Amino acid sequence: MNLENSQHTFSRYPCSASITTHTLPHGQRLDITLSFHEDTTVPMNFSLSMEAGQWEKGNYVLMPGAVYNGNRFTSLPLPYPPYYEPPYNSHFADAEVITSIPHLDIEKMQSQISLLSGDMTSPLCGFYDFNDQSGSILLGKHQSDNFYTGFTVNENQIDYQATFTLSVPGVREAEQYFFGDQNDGLGFRPDVTAPSQDTGAFFKQGDLLTLTACIYHWQQITLHDFFQQVNSTKTTLETSKNFYSVPLYKAYTSIKEKYQRENFTEEGYYSVGTDWNIPQQCWQAGWIGGGMNNYPFLLEDNSEARQRAISTLRFIFSRLQHSNGWVYGMYAHGKFYSDGGDSKSDSILLVRKNADLLYFVMKQLLWLSENHHSTIEFEQPVKALCDAFVRLFRKYGQLGQFIDMATEEIVIGNSAGACMAVGALALASEYFQSAEYLDVAEQLGEYYYNNYLEKGMLNGCPGEICQAPDSEAAFAMLESYVQLYETTRKSIWLSYAEYTSEIAMTWVMSYDFVFPAHSTAAKRGVHSSGTVFANAQNKHSAPGICTLSGNSLLKLFRFTGNAKYLQDLHAIAHSLPQYVSLAEDLEFTLEKKYLPPGYMNERVQTSDWEGKETVGEFLYGSNWPEVSMLLTFVEVPGVYVDFTSRTVQVFDHVECYVTQWDQDSIHLELYNPTAYSTMVTLLADECTYARRLTHNYFAQMKTVNISAGEHKQIELKK
Repeated sequence: MNLENSQHTFSRYPCSASITTHTLPHGQRLDITLSFHEDTTVPMNFSLSMEAGQWEKGNYVLMPGAVYNGNRFTSLPLPYPPYYEPPYNSHFADAEVITSIPHLDIEKMQSQISLLSGDMTSPLCGFYDFNDQSGSILLGKHQSDNFYTGFTVNENQIDYQATFTLSVPGVREAEQYFFGDQNDGLGFRPDVTAPSQDTGAFFKQGDLLTLTACIYHWQQITLHDFFQQVNSTKTTLETSKNFYSVPLYKAYTSIKEKYQRENFTEEGYYSVGTDWNIPQQCWQAGWIGGGMNNYPFLLEDNSEARQRAISTLRFIFSRLQHSNGWVYGMYAHGKFYSDGGDSKSDSILLVRKNADLLYFVMKQLLWLSENHHSTIEFEQPVKALCDAFVRLFRKYGQLGQFIDMATEEIVIGNSAGACMAVGALALASEYFQSAEYLDVAEQLGEYYYNNYLEKGMLNGCPGEICQAPDSEAAFAMLESYVQLYETTRKSIWLSYAEYTSEIAMTWVMSYDFVFPAHSTAAKRGVHSSGTVFANAQNKHSAPGICTLSGNSLLKLFRFTGNAKYLQDLHAIAHSLPQYVSLAEDLEFTLEKKYLPPGYMNERVQTSDWEGKETVGEFLYGSNWPEVSMLLTFVEVPGVYVDFTSRTVQVFDHVECYVTQWDQDSIHLELYNPTAYSTMVTLLADECTYARRLTHNYFAQMKTVNISAGEHKQIELKK
C-alpha cells in the first residue's frame, strides 16, 4: 500500500484502511485504522512489514530480551537442564551452542523468528548493518484493541531480503516456542517447533482495528549508537506508570525475617532456598545467592543476623574450598555436587559462581576490615581463590564457562559468563594491594570487550542455558567495568561501562504489560516495567537483576552526571518490592497455594513460553529475587541527593518534595502514600568527591521512620 495516501481499500478483504503519518526525528509514525464493512468469515490479522534489501547474514538482528545478533548459534535439542561439552580438541573453536530456542539459522538460506509482544522487553524488532553503519527498527505497541501484537523477522538469503513485521493480533503462523514436557517423547525441554496455539480474530461489520507503528532509521552510527537509539526510542508509544505499593524497608524486613526463620542451616550458613531435600536449594556459590545473601545482614544488622553472616563466610572457606583455591559450586548435607549435571564429576564448576562469590566476599572483607573486625582467618583462603583465577587466565587467556576444578582445565569455553571476575579482581587488587590482580582484571576487561561487547552479545551466565544471550552477563559486565573504573580511574573502562549499560537496559521491561483480567498479576495490580528478562531461553521477566542491586547505575550517574542512569535504576529498584509476598498480602500461585511471608518467586510471566495459562501467574517457591531485594535495600538509598548537581532522586515508595536548598543542607517533605509504616534511607552525596561512595556506604545513609499516610519534614546535611 502507498503510505502517503490517507485511504486504502483492500480488494480481497471486507475492510478499508485510514492512514495517518507523522514525521519523527529519524523516523515516521503510522496510525492505520481498519474499518470492517462486512462480518469476516475466517480468522484474520493485519500486518505492516519493513523490508530490508541487499540483506546479509552478518547483519545484527535485535528483538530486546529475546534475540541478540539473531541468536545465530548452533541449536541442539537438548533436554533440561542442558549441558553440552564439545569435543576435547575444540573447546574454543566451535560456535556457541544454544538449545532449541528462537533463532535465525547459521547456514540455511531461509529462516524465521516469530514472537508475541510479551516475549520481549520492548515491542520492537530491528537490525544493525555493519557494512552500511546504519540501523533500523520497527516499533509498535504491545497491545492494540485488546489484542497482543506480534513481531516476525523473516530472512530470505536467496533473494537477499529480510522483512520485519508487526501484526495485530499477533499470530505465530505454524510453530511457537514452548518450554515443558514435549509430545515427541524427548521429555522436558525447550522446543522452538511446538505447534502454534495462536489464531487470528473474527470481526463484525462496523468493527475498527488499529495498528500503530514507528519506523526509525539511523545512518553513520556504531553498534553502540544503535543500542543507545533503541533505548531512547523504545518508550515512544508506551511508557511506564508511576505507582506506590510496598516500601523498600517493608519488603526488606519481611525477607530478612524469613531468612532468619527458614534459610539458616544447622551447619552454620545461609542457604539459597528453603527445601533442603533438594541439593540445589542448600548451597550454590554466587549466582542465586550463596555467599551473597549474607552480605546485606553484615551491613544492616548488629546482632544475630550479622553473626550468621560471618558464620556463612567462615563455613565457605573452612568447608567448601578445594585445595587449589576454587570453591565448590554446589553442596548439600556433606556432599558436593557437579555443576555439569548428574553424570559429571563433582569438580565441574560453573566459573561465574566463583566470580560472583569472590566479588561479594571482597566487599565483605573490606567491610570487616573497615569496621575493625579481624579478617586474618579469611585472607589466605580468599587470596587462594584470587590466585586460582589468575592461573586459569594465564593458562588460557580466558576463563571459559565450565572448568574442571581438580585439573584446572576449561571444559566449555565460548562464554562471557565469568565476567564478574573483572570486578572481583579489581576489588581484590585494592584489598591485597596486588598489581597482578589488577593486571589480570584489566586484561580480562579487554578480552570481554573484544570478544563479546564489541559484537553486541553477552552470554552464558546461567548454568542451564548453554551459551544463550542473557541479562545476567550484561549486568555483571556492567558491574565489573564500573568497578574497574572506580579502581583505576581510566576513562576507557567508563566508556565500556556506558556501552554495556545500553545492552543491559534492553533486558529491562520498558512498559507495563496488560495482564489477562482473570490473572493473579492483574488482580494484584502488578506493574511489569522495571522487571528484568532472564535470558533468551527462559523467557520470563523477573523482579530485579540476578543477582545484583544495580547500584552500578547509581555510580554511573556519579561518574558521568547523566541522570538517565538514575532513571534506569529507579525502574529496576522501584519495581522489586511489589513482588514480595507479605503477611498482609500473600501472593497466590499456580499451585493453588499462597507464597509464605518473605518469599519472592522469579516469575513475572508476560510470555506464554510455558503455556498461555501461565501468563500473569506466579509459581510457588523461594527464589533469588529475595537476594536482589536485600541487596537493593543496603545499596540503593530510598532518597538520593547529590549536592553537586542539585539532583534529588527517589527510589523508594514515598513522595519527596524539596522545600529549601541551602549551601550545606536540603529541607525535604516526605509523604508515605502506602499502607505500610516504613523506614526510609536517605543518602547525601557530592559527586565531585569520587571516593565518597565506593562500597559499603550503607552506614552513611540517614534513616527516617514514617507511618502510613504521614507527612514529615526533614533536613539532610551534606
